[in-house]
Amino acid sequence: MQKHHTIPLSQIADNSRDKLAIKPFVQEDILAHDHDCFELAYVTGGHASQTLNGITASVGQGDYFIIDYGSCHSYQNCRNFTLINCLFRAETIDDTLAGHHSFDELLRVCLIRYHRQYFGKTPANHIFHDGDGSILQLLLGMQREYDNRDTGYQEIFRGRLMEILILTMRQAVMAQPARLQSLEQFRKSVGSDMIFEAIHYLETNYREHAVLGSFCEKYHYSLPYVSRRFKQETGLSALEYLQKIRIEKCCELLAGDTLPIQTIAQMAGYEDTKFFNRVFKRMIGVTPREYRKAASSL
Repeated sequence: MQKHHTIPLSQIADNSRDKLAIKPFVQEDILAHDHDCFELAYVTGGHASQTLNGITASVGQGDYFIIDYGSCHSYQNCRNFTLINCLFRAETIDDTLAGHHSFDELLRVCLIRYHRQYFGKTPANHIFHDGDGSILQLLLGMQREYDNRDTGYQEIFRGRLMEILILTMRQAVMAQPARLQSLEQFRKSVGSDMIFEAIHYLETNYREHAVLGSFCEKYHYSLPYVSRRFKQETGLSALEYLQKIRIEKCCELLAGDTLPIQTIAQMAGYEDTKFFNRVFKRMIGVTPREYRKAASSL
C-alpha cells in the first residue's frame, strides 16, 4: 500500500476551528497525501499528472475534481500548475451532517431530488471540466467571501457550494448511459414489450407482495424467464428495480410528510420495519430517521 500523510484542514484554514477553507495555490509536485475533509480542486492554469487512489490522469485548465474524505492523491510533473482548493467538512452544508465522511452519502442526503435520478456512483474522485466557466465564477465568489468574512459569508459559501454540487451532479447524470440516468430514460432503453410492461407493472403495483409473480400470472409468463430477460435488458434484477422504486417513494414521503416511519414503510410495500431500515441504509447510506432529519433542515 502506498504510504501517504494527512494534511489536516486546520493546517490550511485561516483559523484552526474553521470547517471550510478556500485558497489559490501555485502547486508543485507533492507526494501522496489525504485530508480530514472533502476537497474540491479547480485547475486555473498549467497542467500536471494527478494520481488519485492509484489511478493517474492528466489534468489541465478548467478541470476540477471532488476528492473524497481520506482519499489518497498526489501531483507529479507540475508545469505552471495553479489551483483553487476548496476544503470543507460535511457540516459546512448543514450541522446535521456532522460526521459524514462519504461524499456519496453526503450527496444522497443533501441532494434529495438528484439521488433519485442517479443510478451510478456519485462523482467523488472523478475529473470534470468546467466548459463555460460557471464553476470558476462560483469558486472565485466563495474565495472572496472567505477572505472578507463579512456577515453571512458562511451562508453564501454554503449556497454556492450547493450550486457547484448540483451542477456537477447534472454533469454526472448526463454522462451516464441512458438506462442509468432516470426512471424515464431507463424505461426507454428497454428493447421488448414484455419487459416494458413488467416495468410499468412494478411501478404501478410496487406495494404488493410478490409483485413480479403477480405480473407473470396475469400475463401468463414464466417467472424464471421474465426474471432472466429483465436482468438481460436492464442490467438490474427485477427485485433490485423494485427496491429502487420503493425506496424512492419512501424518500419522497420522508422529505415531505410527518407520517411515522413504520407507516411510510408499509405504504411502500415493506411489512417488516427492521428489514426496511436495513434496505434503506444500504441503498441511501443513512437511516430513514437520519434522512428525514437532514431533509427537514434543507
